[in-house]
Amino acid sequence: MKNRAFLLIDDDQDDHIIFADALRIADPDATCDYAFNCPDAIDFLKKQVISIPDYIFMDWSMPYMDAIECIQALRQIPGIDKTPIYILSGSRPSFEIQDKVGLMIQKVLVKQNSIEQLAVEIQEAIA
Repeated sequence: MKNRAFLLIDDDQDDHIIFADALRIADPDATCDYAFNCPDAIDFLKKQVISIPDYIFMDWSMPYMDAIECIQALRQIPGIDKTPIYILSGSRPSFEIQDKVGLMIQKVLVKQNSIEQLAVEIQEAIA
């Protein structure tokens, strides 16, 4: 079985470290690429600097491009059209997933207070 590949898009380097630690607990064999913003992630994917991931986790609030524009742009990249996208947010967003028709957001995860809690959230999301 192939190791699962993840992409985290988040403008906070501390969140990259926390996600990496949680992912090591949730799926020790997984690989993960990181981008600090959506334009970089899109560029990396289009230029094949990084492989098409099995899962994308992204912060809801980032500079340069809002999350909806980012997801719409990601969905135009060949191979990303059906990739599950999970939103990470510091607080519960003021929308329901079903309201974002066409974006195919799998779930909104509230950023957890501990690495272990985030690992559980990741495991539940990808199960």
